[in-house]
Amino acid sequence: MNKLATYCQSLRTPDVFFNISYALMIPMMALLPITTYLMWPIGITLMVLWICQWNWREKWENFKINDGIPYGIFLLGICLVPVLGFINSENMPIAWRTFESYIWFFFTPLIFLTASPKTWRKQHFDLLLLLFAAGEIALLLFLFGFGIYRTVKTGDTSYMYNNFFCHERHHAYVALYLTFVYILIFNYLINHQDEMSKKSILLAYLAELLISVGVFCVYSRAGILIFLLMHTLWCGYAVYQKRSRLKYILALFLFIFGLFATLVVTSPSNRFTESYLSFNHKHNDKKDTDARLIIWQAAWDGAVENLPWGVGTGDGNDVVMEKYHENGFWLKRNHPYNAHNQLLFALLTNGIPGLILTLLYFITPLCTGIKHRDAMLLSLFLLLFFNCLVECMFDRRAGVDFFAIMIPMFMLRAHVLKETPKQ
Repeated sequence: MNKLATYCQSLRTPDVFFNISYALMIPMMALLPITTYLMWPIGITLMVLWICQWNWREKWENFKINDGIPYGIFLLGICLVPVLGFINSENMPIAWRTFESYIWFFFTPLIFLTASPKTWRKQHFDLLLLLFAAGEIALLLFLFGFGIYRTVKTGDTSYMYNNFFCHERHHAYVALYLTFVYILIFNYLINHQDEMSKKSILLAYLAELLISVGVFCVYSRAGILIFLLMHTLWCGYAVYQKRSRLKYILALFLFIFGLFATLVVTSPSNRFTESYLSFNHKHNDKKDTDARLIIWQAAWDGAVENLPWGVGTGDGNDVVMEKYHENGFWLKRNHPYNAHNQLLFALLTNGIPGLILTLLYFITPLCTGIKHRDAMLLSLFLLLFFNCLVECMFDRRAGVDFFAIMIPMFMLRAHVLKETPKQ
């Protein structure tokens, strides 16, 4: 108890508003992997506290220091272009839902990037990221337990794979969160393994193996490929940073790829093979909707026909489905598909301006990551970019909330670590 009290005391600062805001961020980060339902009340409360601080000149100076100006300009455009897209949008409920999600892009940059790097300390970020990782691992353990229970009860092993395993959560976002937690632990092992006890190191490696198995049970094709790519990049980074631990990194590397190969062969629903066969047998009467290339073609056809301004903020999914049926493909689930590519979706809904602003949104975290040589911020950029190539990351709150919170927080973290490199 004394250690906990001492640790909590170390997080406190003379700034009362900061202490209250940080206390609200703790449940926000812990619950982010599990649910988005409580994000709005927490976000609104944080914004009220931010306004009550009233130190506008200091906020503006901090915003400039934390690279907030280019980031803010791109975010403003990303939010304003969908508003302009209301003009030619027919599906207004979807348009309003899109705009509601995008408001998070305003909240978190104001909260994080107007903060003083001198107020925040490294342990503030460490605790928030630890809570996020703990929330995601707790969710993963629940999914494993529930999947095993249903498998034992029914004898159907498909409950340990794909959407059945994710239990009503979109598998692409579960894979994204797991990959990010995997990188967090990997980064901590690289930088702190010399200071860790053997028990802590063992737990960290066990967590990495658990997450690896979880990613493959989630069985998002794009999620697995992105995970493998990020794992390979971080293995290279680890070898570059700590050459003496090459054998451990290579052992983990081989285990991951061995696990991948085993699961692809033994999975009761081999989605990699299904996608290839469905795309190469388009002459069948019942044509599979899983092949992203087919969906991308439908979105591209709709986007080209509606240049330069797009079809409108709320009409993207409707146009994709129209083109999808025009090409002779059937709908095997009773809901409209999106473009499964954020860049294509931006071009389809908001035309060339939407595509340009979406591309520019990637620039600031990339430049800040390169400027500060921050591997985590660069990893966030890669996760954002790769996932946006295969999913509409900003079409769901799970994607919007994650990147809207993590990118400005890691941009602030990069500046804090620059100011206090020894902490």
